[in-house]
Amino acid sequence: MNETKRKRDFFNDFIDNVEQKGRVIGSRQTPFLQEVLPFINSEDEPAIIYFGKKESSIQLNGYLFLEDINTLNLYVVEYEPFFEEGELPVASMTSLKEYANKAKRFYTNAEGILYLSDRSMEYYDVTRMILDKKDEIEEVNIYVITSKFYLSNKPIDLTIPGVETVNVHIWDMDRIFKLSEAEQGIQEFDIHFESEYGEALQMMHVPNKTKKGLIECYVGVVPAKLLAKLYDDWGPKLVERNVRSFLQARGGTNKGIRDTLKDTQQRELFIAYNNGISSVAKAGDIEQIGESNLYEVKKLTSWQIVNGGQTTASIHQAYKNDVDLEGVYIQAKLTIINVPEIRENNEPQLDKLALEDEMIAKISEYANTQNKINKSDLLANTRFMSDVEKHSRNVWIPTQDNRKEESKWYFERARGQYMVDISRRSKGREQTAFKKMYPSDKVITKVEMAKYFMSWEGYPYVSSKGGEEAFKRFMDMNSQYWKQSAVTNDEGEVTKSFLNVDSDYYKQLISRRIINIFVTRIVESMNLKGYRANVIYFTVAMLSHLYGKEINLLEIWRQQDLSNKWEDVVRTIANNALNYLKESAGDQNVTQWAKKEDCWRGFIKESAVVLSGMV
Repeated sequence: MNETKRKRDFFNDFIDNVEQKGRVIGSRQTPFLQEVLPFINSEDEPAIIYFGKKESSIQLNGYLFLEDINTLNLYVVEYEPFFEEGELPVASMTSLKEYANKAKRFYTNAEGILYLSDRSMEYYDVTRMILDKKDEIEEVNIYVITSKFYLSNKPIDLTIPGVETVNVHIWDMDRIFKLSEAEQGIQEFDIHFESEYGEALQMMHVPNKTKKGLIECYVGVVPAKLLAKLYDDWGPKLVERNVRSFLQARGGTNKGIRDTLKDTQQRELFIAYNNGISSVAKAGDIEQIGESNLYEVKKLTSWQIVNGGQTTASIHQAYKNDVDLEGVYIQAKLTIINVPEIRENNEPQLDKLALEDEMIAKISEYANTQNKINKSDLLANTRFMSDVEKHSRNVWIPTQDNRKEESKWYFERARGQYMVDISRRSKGREQTAFKKMYPSDKVITKVEMAKYFMSWEGYPYVSSKGGEEAFKRFMDMNSQYWKQSAVTNDEGEVTKSFLNVDSDYYKQLISRRIINIFVTRIVESMNLKGYRANVIYFTVAMLSHLYGKEINLLEIWRQQDLSNKWEDVVRTIANNALNYLKESAGDQNVTQWAKKEDCWRGFIKESAVVLSGMV
């Protein structure tokens, strides 16, 4: 299947999913933003709101204030699902810049917007915060989320009076498509440095006295111009190994690199200022130069940059902006992974790919001290996540009318996995059968699963912090399923092995999602103004806190729903949660207040007695 057809099929499935969700809530922009957000590399999640004034060309769909670095992220959505049959909808730089300006106008008109709003409106908090923090905000990132393909990929520049750094990030369907494909696991590819780019890398071999042969390590430099060309040709394939390191030049790091490269006096100092890149490969054509310790790297198989994303992105951006990169070098470390096909006892190595993934994930984690890679992606390939995935492919959803089971829940271990799975099947009968077995409303991602788990277990403030923090805490709380025990006997043997993920554990994970769906349906029917996600997390947590012993998770799995007797209970708790969040926040931003443990403790203290005994 050629790439254009794959993109078209991916786009159709993505938009179909958004349209299904949009019909339920009566909005398309919000579910589209919710579908795209998991692809954006952010440890925290934005508050999703909607403000739009056509006559003033102002629009805002979400925001996130990072107080520790005085940075404000603004999110604006361009959603147009209809296009000419057989064609990819293409976005122009002009239209995307106008959407970026819509978000900018929200910022610059915050005082007037606040004047016309009151505390009950969902955009009140962000306008209040902009005015209160205006002298402190050093950086504004405007995220334009579009349902089109921005194929020219030209950078968009904006300025905001009084703000030192303004970055515009375009998240288009082409970017989402590439990330989805990349995260499904890297297929082997060869980069021929000498024959295709006219220059081999020269690197020094690092001695390995253990002689186990698991790795071969080399250190040296890569010409900046060559690195830029490589990224221009290979794109995300060069930087994705089920580890989230999609390159996006942004913020202070990028500004410093860009300024150094532009300054002819500073350019030669780039290698002294910058920490360089760390990379891995599965194999290579590497030849020793004479009797020296220098080697020529002529070809690499499945070369992956696992640390140095900001560096690579910034150099590529400078290259595209015609900055002279002649004479600029980046220090580089190259690790060749040598996982044997045969174990020492001559048994076949049945899980070679899993071991490669584990080694690369560890190299990535330890190498990334400057620029964080999301924990959920570093842990995506653990045995625990793989076991949950296997159960989701094997365990049928029980039916309620004695008919044969027809469908299953679909756990996404990697972002976009569901849609890629669809696109791998022939259009028509095969895709229809797949969607019948795995309906789109039964897809659950790893960070969603974590948020549902944490809310039910009494940590709504963790869920409110976003998927990455929730996933980290979820993995910590379930470490017995994936982390090697440190307990050993006198002989040094591990005495406590991993617990197995059995089908009951899997069913209870899904049951927490079913509870979340039940609560979400009721909360949305109440048309509460603002803080929807926080209200849902706190409602689920209080439901569990007060009535958890009366709710059997395995029974919920069997019924695939909560009993109707809980509707009024949930409605009452949700109303109480919204009032509590707004009133107890005082002058604080409500969404920031909801991320604090004191907020949850206060909710229990103030409302638990009042809300108990309803069933």
